[in-house]
Amino acid sequence: MRPAYGNKGGRPGRPAGGPPSSLPRRYTEPVIRTAWPHDLPALRELFALANDAPYDLAEVTEEKCFGLGIDGQPVVRAYEIGDRIAGAAVLCGRFMRVLVVARDARRKGIGSALVADAEEHGVSVIAAEPGNYFIPGVSMEDGGIRAFFHARGYIETRWTWNLDVALTGLPAGSGVVRPSHEDADRVLDFIEREFGRIWRFEAGKAFERDVPMIFVAEEEGEIAGFAAHDVNNRGLAFFGPTGVSKALRGKGIGCRLLLASLADLQRLGYERAVIPWTDALEFYRKCCGATPAHRFVAFARG
Repeated sequence: MRPAYGNKGGRPGRPAGGPPSSLPRRYTEPVIRTAWPHDLPALRELFALANDAPYDLAEVTEEKCFGLGIDGQPVVRAYEIGDRIAGAAVLCGRFMRVLVVARDARRKGIGSALVADAEEHGVSVIAAEPGNYFIPGVSMEDGGIRAFFHARGYIETRWTWNLDVALTGLPAGSGVVRPSHEDADRVLDFIEREFGRIWRFEAGKAFERDVPMIFVAEEEGEIAGFAAHDVNNRGLAFFGPTGVSKALRGKGIGCRLLLASLADLQRLGYERAVIPWTDALEFYRKCCGATPAHRFVAFARG
């Protein structure tokens, strides 16, 4: 797999309802075409066999390929040879969300062709798409893919960590509550006011579940902070987003919210959780014993 992510640009989404009726279903010569929901089984098979990331990309194929980003619908570009999809790139705005090439089809120019095609569609950043991402960027351990992007004029711009935490033996979060669906607007208005519309978009997914995957803390009747979980990369035990009002930080609210979310992930049957895209290593170590697991780097055109 060659991971990448993104979405802050403004690119029109695909028309609803699937591909035009005139679009050929298969090609005899290699071609890059837009993939559609009926391609999901082939994309899932590709993602399962080509994944080099430390998490199960096949589990979240539909979410990553066709789930909305902060600016709308992503575009999936598939490199097809005959009746086989040998590579794919998921684009959203100026960001690339995912890039994969089948293992037996690498070093044949497919990745380069998909990157060039993505650039024609306005992509200029190889990094996590805020609000809907798989991993925060390219693994620091993958020297080959880092060299691949360097050779194509990209530079490293940001580094961050994903942490790992065991869900057994943790203290329970106290003094926090799970909001109801009727509380959604109040909670999401707080999140947007304090942390912006991207976090509102991501945390909003918590209220799409029968049981909202979010906790809030209150001080004197006002929301002081929140923590969501299992809303991005659903099924992979990802924590976040989370935040506490600036004026109320340093009082242990963030730790209590974190522990409540981790306990809920354990209730859902997970044994370990991922705390993604963070540099707050000491906070998470002290609060729940989380340890650095993987470091990632973002790229942008030089």
